[in-house]
Amino acid sequence: MKKFLAINHEFVARSYILFPTLLFAFSIIAHANVITFVWPFIFVYTVEKVMPFILDGHLNLASWSGVTKFCSLVAFVGGIFACVGIYFRFEWLASTAAILIGFGVTGLKLLGDPNKEVAGINFKRVNIIAGLSVIGGLLALGFLLMKTPLVVGFIFYTVILGLEVLYAYIVVKREKAPLNLKFSFNLKTAFPALAVLVVVFIISFFKKTGRISDFSWVLIILAILGIILELRNIFGQPFKLFRIWLGAIKNYVIIYTLLFAFQQNKVYWIFIVFIELMACGMLTGFLNHRLQKIDLGIRYKATLGVLFLGLFLTYTDRTYLIGTAVTVLSSLLLGKWVKIQAPDDDNSIDQKLSVFGSLCNQVALFGMLEVISFFKLDNKSALLIPYIDHQQELQYSREMFYLRVSMILLFIITGIFVIFHDRKYLFASNSQK
Repeated sequence: MKKFLAINHEFVARSYILFPTLLFAFSIIAHANVITFVWPFIFVYTVEKVMPFILDGHLNLASWSGVTKFCSLVAFVGGIFACVGIYFRFEWLASTAAILIGFGVTGLKLLGDPNKEVAGINFKRVNIIAGLSVIGGLLALGFLLMKTPLVVGFIFYTVILGLEVLYAYIVVKREKAPLNLKFSFNLKTAFPALAVLVVVFIISFFKKTGRISDFSWVLIILAILGIILELRNIFGQPFKLFRIWLGAIKNYVIIYTLLFAFQQNKVYWIFIVFIELMACGMLTGFLNHRLQKIDLGIRYKATLGVLFLGLFLTYTDRTYLIGTAVTVLSSLLLGKWVKIQAPDDDNSIDQKLSVFGSLCNQVALFGMLEVISFFKLDNKSALLIPYIDHQQELQYSREMFYLRVSMILLFIITGIFVIFHDRKYLFASNSQK
């Protein structure tokens, strides 16, 4: 029982963005041309992205057991609310559920891994089984979303969250310590979280409605500049810009695939790409162990070359899914090596860099999408309409191809910049593992 619950915890932690995002995205699609249930998706996406900044240093990890119980209960209650809200079509209840689920599962992810502290659990074996279970769970969720009523998918996920509550109360046991969740507001320290909140909220609203004003774009630019100024000390450290670039690439693979798959009536592509993400995460550990004997500088050069090759393979539809797999695997390997070579001072930095990279990608992606839509289709949100309204008859293949090529070129150009910025770490002969 203990091992099963430990595997379930790894499942929840690994799928903390994937499952809630897919479920609430499909809650909109279920009503075809009528755009309803936009807010639950916006809230769950926003909370998941802002949490690393909100919880920065505020959780008392001495009360690990208490925090795990708190987050798992919040997520489980959110799951119950979601089932009721989706079944009875109460958007306000589903929105509340989205906030609770986003807070709970992201908190569990950011907290770390209690399994390392549990006696009698083979952490490596649990990780492998959990990775395979996420892939199996994704296939099961895909089947449920496409073949059964939407609420069945939410019930499936809520059961998983219920098992997480059992894990928190039965498996995770540490010395008793007070649960410290007190927050003190300071504008200087809170500014990055507020800026991320503004950017994520505007982008997610645009992603699901196709509506964005010029003033909103100004706010996005000002918020990103503010984040850069506030976190400039972090960005100046080795590999931090490089990791932001890697995070942007991984996010591009997900977001562009979502847009393209719904537009071209290839929904199965979404599940294939998410399975690639999970499989590549597992394969990274295996390859990293096998490649240890190769000089680190050579590894960097070769893997960067493979990464650019993967981007080029996404150029055409025939090799797109091969390209995404190659790109994701290469980016994960590079990310693992740079974190080993230049460790973070704070556990939350990795999540912050990933979030900032995803925001940069989405600003660039949706900015180019607006420009291409305006000049080629005379409508700034034309390329979003098939995705928002689930209208597969509107297949703007040529325009989506322009968007894909534009993003590939952007990643190549920015990649040259960040590689040049960290060239003395990437290209120096180094045997460090």
